[in-house]
Amino acid sequence: MKPLVQRLGYVALNVTDIGTAIDDARTIAGVRLVERQSGRALLTSNQRHAELVLHEGTADEVRAIGLQAHDAAAVDAVRDRVRDAGLPLLSQRPSLDCIERSVTFATSEGHVFEVHTPMPLSQPVRYTGPGIHPRCLDHINLSSRDSEKISRELEAVLGVRQSERTKGHEIIWLRAADNRHHTLATVKGKSGLHHFSWEFASFDDFKRLGDTLDAEGRFLVWGPGRHGAGDNLFAYYIDRSGFLVECIAEMEVIEDENHQVRIADPGENLSNPKVVNRWGALPPRIWVEHSMPFAPAVAD
Repeated sequence: MKPLVQRLGYVALNVTDIGTAIDDARTIAGVRLVERQSGRALLTSNQRHAELVLHEGTADEVRAIGLQAHDAAAVDAVRDRVRDAGLPLLSQRPSLDCIERSVTFATSEGHVFEVHTPMPLSQPVRYTGPGIHPRCLDHINLSSRDSEKISRELEAVLGVRQSERTKGHEIIWLRAADNRHHTLATVKGKSGLHHFSWEFASFDDFKRLGDTLDAEGRFLVWGPGRHGAGDNLFAYYIDRSGFLVECIAEMEVIEDENHQVRIADPGENLSNPKVVNRWGALPPRIWVEHSMPFAPAVAD
């Protein structure tokens, strides 16, 4: 049976300075502003109505992760699975007017997800402005005290499937129905969001990213490199609100319905370059220890 979710829908963040957060997303990633009103801003990198949702808040924290389901029936199936799993069912009211139907739930560690019907394709194909102009928002990595438990919850509720994991379940990569190596991943650490990711078109975009950050007096946290797990090109930076942002290209696609979960040895302290970075440079401490909290889950 295929996963109930097709792909990553959106990332919603609470930020203490929404103006700065908007400017940063437009200047560095190069996404466009769709609308801003009542302390909320919607931004996107393509035809989708919203991919990055910013809310003015009292702390920099994650509000919710949106996952796009195939249709309303899939949303209802997720709702039923949430109840069967005994996880908190927070809402059945869509968070955005453009979403027809959704269900919002929390994991046992408080990671909040809204599973929703397809996001409308309301925006023009092309747009002008600064930054890189990525193709799409493509995946997120959670940090969790018990990555194995959280991955099992997500598998049970969403139907996502393991593509790969490390021997001790330090990192588990989960794919949705679009068959990309991972749409979700869980990493051992403090409960929260480790990073979210934009997909770039080519390696030339990574050069532009580094130069853009340099012109702003900033720098890449890690990369460019190529992950062993997922085989994707990568580079990371920290945005003005403190969130770790990955930029990727060439993510592996797994089309084999009989794919067997790969089990990788990450080495001590993520020291195996064949898993972590095939080009050699290992992650710095700021990457390893990074985590941004989720806002407390509140039911309607």
